[in-house]
Amino acid sequence: MHKDFLMRQIEFITTAVAELFFRKHPSRYETHSEVRQTDSDLLYVLLCKMLDEKNINGAEDILFDMLDVDNTEHLSIAIEFYNKVSCMTDEELQSADFSREEIEYGLSEIKAFYGVSG
Repeated sequence: MHKDFLMRQIEFITTAVAELFFRKHPSRYETHSEVRQTDSDLLYVLLCKMLDEKNINGAEDILFDMLDVDNTEHLSIAIEFYNKVSCMTDEELQSADFSREEIEYGLSEIKAFYGVSG
């Protein structure tokens, strides 16, 4: 029951932040070009690789180290990051020493960083 509540909260927060900033439902971050990647593209690729390796804590640390309040692409990447993490099973999260509460907390930190209220 608690897990279902947290999952609904996470989905609500990511949707609300995306709708406030991008005026749309959350969508996937798309890299600009494989030939000419931006810093945001490189961050996204690195985070995806780390998530594939189940290194969630390390990926989250890099995400917060790299966040730029003036770069809304980073906000989009952060939203997708937490969406991907929230789709992991409890077993995957536990084996990576991560929890649904940490997802919710991370999203609240992202909201605060970008000045999103609510």
